[in-house]
Amino acid sequence: MNKKRIHFAWLILLGVILIRGFAGGGINMTSGLFLSPVSEEIGVGIGSLSIYFSITSIVMVLFLPLAGRIINRLDIRLTALLGAALQALSFAAFGLLHHVAGWYLLSIPHAMGAALLVNLMGPILINRWFARKAGTMMGIQMAFVGLFGAVLQPLTSRIIHQSGWRNAYFFIGGLTFLAVVLTAFFLLRNRPSDLGIEPYGADRLDPPQASKNAEEAVEIPESTALHSASFYLLLLFMIAITGVGVFTQHIPTYGTAMGYSVSSTGTALAFASVGSAIGSIAIGVVSDKIGGLLTCYGMIGIGIAEIIGFWFSPRSFLLFTASTFLHGLVSSGIMVLAPILTIKFFGQKDYEKIFAKVSMGAPLASILLIPAYGFVYDWRKDYSLVLLLMLGMLIAAAFCIAVGWRKRCTAEGCPRWRE
Repeated sequence: MNKKRIHFAWLILLGVILIRGFAGGGINMTSGLFLSPVSEEIGVGIGSLSIYFSITSIVMVLFLPLAGRIINRLDIRLTALLGAALQALSFAAFGLLHHVAGWYLLSIPHAMGAALLVNLMGPILINRWFARKAGTMMGIQMAFVGLFGAVLQPLTSRIIHQSGWRNAYFFIGGLTFLAVVLTAFFLLRNRPSDLGIEPYGADRLDPPQASKNAEEAVEIPESTALHSASFYLLLLFMIAITGVGVFTQHIPTYGTAMGYSVSSTGTALAFASVGSAIGSIAIGVVSDKIGGLLTCYGMIGIGIAEIIGFWFSPRSFLLFTASTFLHGLVSSGIMVLAPILTIKFFGQKDYEKIFAKVSMGAPLASILLIPAYGFVYDWRKDYSLVLLLMLGMLIAAAFCIAVGWRKRCTAEGCPRWRE
């Protein structure tokens, strides 16, 4: 009796969950916990120390195009080892430093490794290995980032309190490096063809669906895509929708400005995490069912409801909590929809290279808008203008995705602005 073997794509999914869980949910989501103890010991302000986050975002924007080429050319296991050495070992090395300049310097390799492990590897591998339900798989791996963070954040806080921040850097950096190396060796492979198999679900496409997919498929080279209107509209969509997502960094200050206690604001933020975990999977499932365009419109609609809720939150803590939950739903969709839309607009031919450039929208928004929101608050002493700016970005996102979808590439080529 022949038993059907598990498809290797499920091991790939487990691999990207572990890598993104430790690199994103571990390193990235615990970084803020170190600011206060580090700044106190080395004698600098938190603002001066946190400049390294801005350097990280700038380096990531510059490195992402090259990172896409690296993943396209190197074996994925070698790429994972390179990313682990750059990100995880740099993070562990923070524990050896005594001057703030060290954080500024090490943030460069740290950002390069994060671009490979956190931004690109998961979406690219899922796209290679899953012919069906790719959106759902994107959502699942994004949801686990939050779950890993929920475990590793309190663990890191405990280590900092009991053993000091240096040992915490060593532990999280070393654990992530070990996890990525073992995962790469045992669970990652480049493409299904390397094992002589088809992507998961390729044999389940019924003839009408397969025929429709073949008719709609586009294979646009990078050089053509980068001169198309749809590429820049998609990039602007990413900047605009991420511009709403980065408001997460200001929610604690907004809660305090409205008069809510630190503990109450923390409770509200917990609902944002729940919303992010639910939204990651839900948006992936919905996009597989109704398509990327309608999912984008739905996410923008939820974003508008979130902003209305935040506007009236001073009147009700329950409304504030509900709004943070909706915010979690919206922010979770950014990294789920980006790879799906890239495939729909430009196809598989140069997907890794094009997606890397589309991904530049997220760090660009972080660089520009996190400090901009802070400056607006310092000027106005409230967040009303910030909420209006966010509403404007959602309207801009709707315009960009609508026009970009109409101008998306076809088998005949990519329309330009005036076409």
